[in-house]
Amino acid sequence: MLKEKRNQGMIGLLFITLIFLGIAGAMAFIQYQKANPKIAYSADTAKVSSETVYTEVYDISPEPIFPVNDKTEVWLLQYKDGYVGVQAKKGDKQIAKLVEQANKGELKKNPARLVGTYINTSVQKKDQSYISNYTSLMHSLRNEVGDISAKIATSSYISLSEFDSDHSKFIFYVLFLVGLSVFFVGTGLFNRRKNVQAYNEIYSIYPEVQGNLNLLLEQASFHDEELKIIIYKDHLITYYRGVRTVDLKQVIHLYHHIFTMHRGFASNRNSTLIAVRSNNKKYQMPIRNIGKTTDIQLRSTFDYLYNYFPHIKLGV
Repeated sequence: MLKEKRNQGMIGLLFITLIFLGIAGAMAFIQYQKANPKIAYSADTAKVSSETVYTEVYDISPEPIFPVNDKTEVWLLQYKDGYVGVQAKKGDKQIAKLVEQANKGELKKNPARLVGTYINTSVQKKDQSYISNYTSLMHSLRNEVGDISAKIATSSYISLSEFDSDHSKFIFYVLFLVGLSVFFVGTGLFNRRKNVQAYNEIYSIYPEVQGNLNLLLEQASFHDEELKIIIYKDHLITYYRGVRTVDLKQVIHLYHHIFTMHRGFASNRNSTLIAVRSNNKKYQMPIRNIGKTTDIQLRSTFDYLYNYFPHIKLGV
């Protein structure tokens, strides 16, 4: 039985879109929570690396205390219970603002909030880049500064660069999922528009089938139920994942094209008939792919067209 399904091929895409948007929303919520942590930094070495923490900044060194590499450097900042190193990218705007506020004496009265990734130098993870000699460097600093040396954390620090890197990855993944969602919605709407156009064309030329699409099957000149192909009078109609129709009198070339999508160890083959009209515009008409025997099954369609529409070039 053939029923009118104007939304065919769209509902499934919208369902996938909702899944992707749900994942993107969950990721955005997780990132929001990470950007607004409730855990304050402390020099407690029992903390786990990669935890997002915040601290109130009361002062910061006017210059970085040492470079890490070509991209990052470490600054010494004062928080409520002492001093801790902060790793940041060179030219970091947040650090520059803190230095400016410190020079004006603003941080003493109104401490600034800083959010970053807690790094425990004694517990390393493979997925993070650590300052390998951080502890020895901070011990050397202790020997230089004197009075405040006992309050400087040597086994942990806050990494802005690590936090920013994770944040950028999250933003990329969220935008990627949103982009996919937009693509699927667009594809769904495009498929629906093509379905509507095909139905309208069929009804305008063959009004007898409106309200009874089964006539296309019952009175078809040719019908391949397996590949979902109908030839009704002068029109070629396919009804796999949507409806497409073309006037065979306007077609000069028709061939079978296979799209292969690889997903890990699996592959998915999709078939479509490409109809080239007299204006040289190509029109895609999806049909069912039944594996390696699709071309063999398609021969009967091409044989019929060869006999009744000899002006059409068949095959590539």
